Amino acid sequence: MNILVVEDDADLCVEIVEYLERRNHRVSGRTTVATARQALAEMAGKAALDGVVCDVGLPDGDGLRLYIESVAQTPNCRWILMSGAHDMERLRRVLKDLNTRPVVLEKPLPLKLLCDALEEGFDR
Repeated sequence: MNILVVEDDADLCVEIVEYLERRNHRVSGRTTVATARQALAEMAGKAALDGVVCDVGLPDGDGLRLYIESVAQTPNCRWILMSGAHDMERLRRVLKDLNTRPVVLEKPLPLKLLCDALEEGFDR
């Protein structure tokens, strides 16, 4: 699978990227909404994106807003939004009105759970 990881905590971003790479995925890490948008545009144009793991609280924007803006460009892509407990109620309120919904995982989370959520429904 080709996966984009968007996480502003650089250490956590590297940890997620390396974990997924050890499971034979091709992974690209980004730390801002701006660089994630650029990567999404490049990957979506090539139909080469299978999954996005995106933090909700990013320094230059909102991962939820990025999902809402980008989901139509990535119709066959599995989206996973990660957030701390403080954002979970807001996420539930916004997502209940959407036709398509990402998987939402609360941080901190085991990386195996994240990997399982990405791989669900995909041939390994």
